[in-house]
Amino acid sequence: MAPQPGARGGSLGRAAASSDEPPTIHREADLLVIGDDEICGEVAGLLAALRPPVRVHVAARAETLEQLTAELANVADNPAAILVALDQLDTTNLAWMRRTVANTKLPVIVVVPAHPGQRSALRESAREVGALDCLLRSELSSALLEAALTHARHHNAQNERYLELRERFSLAIQGSRDGMWEWDLERGRVYYSLRWRELLGLRSADVPPTLEAWLARVHPQDIDRLRADLEANVSGQSLIHENEHRIRDGANEWRWVMSRAVVHRTADGRVRRMAGSMTDTSAFRQRERAIRERSRKDTVTKLPDRRVFLERGARAVELSRAHDDYMFVVLMVAVDRIPQIRDSYGIEAADEVVAVMAQRLRGCLRPEDLLFRYSTTKFAILIEDVEDPNTATAVANRIHAVVAAPFEVDGAVNFTTVSIGMTSSAQNYKRVEDVITDVSAATDSARDHGKNRHETYETSMRTESRTMLTLEMAMRRALDANQFQLHYQPLVRLVGENQVSELIGFEALLRWEHPERGRISPADFIPIAEATGLIIPLGRWVIREAIRALQTWHAEFGPFELSVSVNLSAKQIADPLLLETIDAALAETGLPAGHVKLELTESVMMDGAEQVTTLLQDIRSRGIQLWIDDFGTGYSSLGYLHKFPVDGLKIDRSFVSELDGTPASATIVRTILSLAANLGLEVIAEGIETDVQAAQLQALECLCCQGWLFGRPIDAEAVRALLRGP
Repeated sequence: MAPQPGARGGSLGRAAASSDEPPTIHREADLLVIGDDEICGEVAGLLAALRPPVRVHVAARAETLEQLTAELANVADNPAAILVALDQLDTTNLAWMRRTVANTKLPVIVVVPAHPGQRSALRESAREVGALDCLLRSELSSALLEAALTHARHHNAQNERYLELRERFSLAIQGSRDGMWEWDLERGRVYYSLRWRELLGLRSADVPPTLEAWLARVHPQDIDRLRADLEANVSGQSLIHENEHRIRDGANEWRWVMSRAVVHRTADGRVRRMAGSMTDTSAFRQRERAIRERSRKDTVTKLPDRRVFLERGARAVELSRAHDDYMFVVLMVAVDRIPQIRDSYGIEAADEVVAVMAQRLRGCLRPEDLLFRYSTTKFAILIEDVEDPNTATAVANRIHAVVAAPFEVDGAVNFTTVSIGMTSSAQNYKRVEDVITDVSAATDSARDHGKNRHETYETSMRTESRTMLTLEMAMRRALDANQFQLHYQPLVRLVGENQVSELIGFEALLRWEHPERGRISPADFIPIAEATGLIIPLGRWVIREAIRALQTWHAEFGPFELSVSVNLSAKQIADPLLLETIDAALAETGLPAGHVKLELTESVMMDGAEQVTTLLQDIRSRGIQLWIDDFGTGYSSLGYLHKFPVDGLKIDRSFVSELDGTPASATIVRTILSLAANLGLEVIAEGIETDVQAAQLQALECLCCQGWLFGRPIDAEAVRALLRGP
């Protein structure tokens, strides 16, 4: 769409002039850019550099709802987000931002020129007025903008799912008797229906005709939000009031309710009354919580995972701010030798140690204290209603004592230590993210000062906690600097009686060679990539590079039937450009699609099974093979398994490691092979490290194998040497 006169289309033209392709403004826009000309031009230039380029629509700053509506009408389809470029976040701009956010359902991203030290404060200010994120102009890059757009698309998808859920719930309760209320603003009186009082188990005498009769019963954590919603509706900032909150009923119990209302105004715009309903949503909330809790437990330790810790931690922060007599402490426990155990004995052995540590930690706590599996090597502990400030130290001492006891791994006696970081609500936290930052800094300090110790957070540790942010920024630069590499682990087929292995393909594994820190473990950078959205561009690069490498070997050593396998994470499955990336890589290289295998874990496939099945069918229709990785360790259902369009299973190393030559040790592997045969699926056993395991698998007629016995991951040059032969 050509820019309208005065709409600053020239800024976009100047920014795109330096790229290899002529500037083009498409009718369908992925991003609506508003604000400062110079910053808009810079953003447009960075977006034009993406492949495929992001489509941009530049608009003038809308001061009224009508102007904003008109600008959005100029775009054929709603953009993924609105990017607002401002020279500063002052009071005037924030007020304008609040109006803009209130009058659009699109996520709003702010870009301002500022020092990196102001990042947190600016981001908090932007989010207070409803913006999704705040970026600094000095840190702008194509990768950062791509990650921000991905975040916005995910935000839109989540909002759509939430709206769909809310609409379905509304339909389900249409036949119910909701409590009605009416607020006469001219007289200052509120009328509550009999059903309204019955919902809360209140008598008429308990509910005087005032607004405070309602608000005084609202939970302290919800009251400010409810007041703000009511005020926004009365002032005209929002058209419909809808607020879910907790309210104390006649039995002095907290009950979840949904309040909905509309405002009646006179012809001159004066507010006369506000009328609405109240619905009891307690049962729905309880079911939702039960389902959420069941689905968010770590499979190794059966403990609540990191997401649950964040929610409970946020609740603790809110309570500490609302009540002066409430105090909590948080401990982060890092198991020090897990990486060494994993490298020496394998992943399954490391998981066993983690499970043992979880049991020992649980024994150090009271029944009401909360223990979480925070990450691969870390546990989080939340202790609430603390009276003694030394509680955390006492718990840490107990943990050190019980962890010191030896344990057995693969028949050998081992031991480990833990590094513990601690903090408390005495730091006057406002966000749970700050709690995590500080307790992680304390944990890192304990580990860096010799391990097997505990340290309480001090303000000076905040500088050390910036290491994680530094690593994130280094990852963004590494994408452009080609610091990431792919290593390839051979996949083989056993032939003959002497376990002769025939090469059938490779699994592509990501590695990061940092120019200063050397090789960085995937366990360190993959979680950061997942958390920041960088896994999306990184995953696209892996797909392109793996396909390109295999085609190069085809051309260099002649046609063969080797395949390349690439792992897909849950966030990559949600990438809207996944299919486009695969198609482009195959078209560019000319590699037949049948030589590509994509591997997904059971948990990824079961998360939104219907949507995933549709995507897998689209992938498989191209001739690409689909495999279930780590089969047997997830939470898949046999009832679903035959419905997924997959070609094969990879038996997890935890089952292969049990093979010792005896019939009993092969029970699970034999069952998986029988299941695969009945479903017409191929099978690969992974994690093979001994000749005994290989011989037993061959006897079971599981001939396709992967593991250190047949080759460790090697770089592209080593693959060439392997293919070249002696």
